[in-house]
Amino acid sequence: MIAACTPPLRSAAHRIAVVGAGYAGLAAASTLEHARQCVTVLEAGHRPGGRACTQQLSAELALELGATWFHGGVGDVAEKNPVFQHAVGAGLIDSRPEGETWWSSQFLLPGSSGPLNTAQQAAVTHTLAAWAAAVEAVPQDAGGTTADHLRVAWQQLLASGKVPVEQEALARRAWRWREHLQRAMDGCHSTADQSAQGLALYDEMPGGVHAALPAGMQAVAELLAGQLSDVRYGWEVRRITWGGPGGISIECKDGSRLEDLDAVIVTVSLGVLKAQHGTLFDPPLPADKVAAISSLRIGTVDKVFLEFENSSIADINETATAAVPPSEAALDSAAGPAAEAAAEPAGPAAAPASGSEATTADAVVSYAFLWSEPWEADGGVAAGQAASESQVPDWLKGVFSLRFGGPEVKLTGQAGGTAGGARGGVGPPARQRPAAELEDESTDEEFVPCAAAVRPTSYQAVAWVTGEAALAMEAASDEEVLNALRQLPTLFPQVQLPPGASWDSVKLHRSKWGTDPHFLGSYSYLGPGSTPADVAALAAPVCATAGQNAGAPVLLFAGEACHVKYIGTMHGAYMTGRQQAEVLLCALSPAGG
Repeated sequence: MIAACTPPLRSAAHRIAVVGAGYAGLAAASTLEHARQCVTVLEAGHRPGGRACTQQLSAELALELGATWFHGGVGDVAEKNPVFQHAVGAGLIDSRPEGETWWSSQFLLPGSSGPLNTAQQAAVTHTLAAWAAAVEAVPQDAGGTTADHLRVAWQQLLASGKVPVEQEALARRAWRWREHLQRAMDGCHSTADQSAQGLALYDEMPGGVHAALPAGMQAVAELLAGQLSDVRYGWEVRRITWGGPGGISIECKDGSRLEDLDAVIVTVSLGVLKAQHGTLFDPPLPADKVAAISSLRIGTVDKVFLEFENSSIADINETATAAVPPSEAALDSAAGPAAEAAAEPAGPAAAPASGSEATTADAVVSYAFLWSEPWEADGGVAAGQAASESQVPDWLKGVFSLRFGGPEVKLTGQAGGTAGGARGGVGPPARQRPAAELEDESTDEEFVPCAAAVRPTSYQAVAWVTGEAALAMEAASDEEVLNALRQLPTLFPQVQLPPGASWDSVKLHRSKWGTDPHFLGSYSYLGPGSTPADVAALAAPVCATAGQNAGAPVLLFAGEACHVKYIGTMHGAYMTGRQQAEVLLCALSPAGG
């Protein structure tokens, strides 16, 4: 809600700084510039977008390291997703994209070479359905943590008789798997660290469509930043001096300064505020804002990508190159298909010659790992746990799935457009029901296990890691992470690679949101004891207490952490940036409203 107009600021020529070029900062700056204000955006990094980060590896391949989907507000709905609307306006996506559907997963037990049997599939399905129902049933005035409500749901599941005693250990593993997935969805370190009320208050925008962007989410940020007059990259703010009779000043770590500012909109992450608010603001922030920063949480959600080499393509190209003299291989397409094959080096998205196995990303294959639970541990090795399971680094057990293909991988230059985008390429396969006797029962349709073993055809895989496991993964070297991941096919023998791929020829790409000093976390959420009032306190403008600007907002805060309903989203961040700019414009108005 926009605050009532405050007294106008002292000057007709207003200089405003926006700290951060994520979606909140870009929205704020754009709104102010459209109102003919003088705006400077200071970005500590060297790109716009914040936690919307698309890593371009080559002309054919890009990876979505951060935000992946537009969550609602798509198509014919009353409330539009503003980031999506910009993407549509730029021609980056159709105005009515087909929403993403969830893919079924092959649930795997350590050491097992066969799929789950019918009884095991039923137990997993009942377990996931019970979790989903429990989360959906949390009321908006709920007390306690999400884990408190889930513990009740677990006991109700056991009492229902839907999970036989002989399948209870498997159900525990599936419950633990769903915990990791919930952490990835909500950005929380664990459901025991998440306010149940905060979970219930989060809402999706109307329409319920989840759509990825073929060009990557950073593309919209680049578009918005390109429309602004003054965006300065590499300007890492060290101190904001405010509250005196004169204007506000900003000092950056390289010694650069901005002086005589009328107002500053701060859009840095909650993680940065937690780590730096004591030194970033002079004088210190008011006590209620500091308390809100302390009470709210930010979790770590990382993506780990594996880029496998397709040796079958390399063999084909070697043969083609040997058969064609170099001078002919350099000729254009008029020389024929053989010359083209020799002239163009094989990339990760390249397709093999006709007649070989298909290698395009035409299906999503997801493996779900049912690790032994920590609470089953006995003498250091969990009950039913293979000895090799106890020898892997603890963070690896935070890898709850490995998925080949999907919207995080952007492949271009192939027939069919961009694979894995918002239906710019081929989407996930249809879900499969695990057993005939479950046809009439309501289940968590998003996560129904599939029985059939499917071989991947995508040469890029992604794993999501959260919480303490993510931070431990970030601390490990690339070689240590790769060596750990190479143990997965030994632990889970059903894991298959696409044709021509090998664990010996794979590249690692990963995010490090938890330790990146410009972010120190991925998504914000309400922690135990947090309330919507904390979000409101974080978002509340700080007004000058002296001088000509007394009572006027001079420090304003925006970002995904400042929106209760859309916390943790791009559109939530954008909306808060636009809103804070409007609050400031109201104060800038000579009429005061």
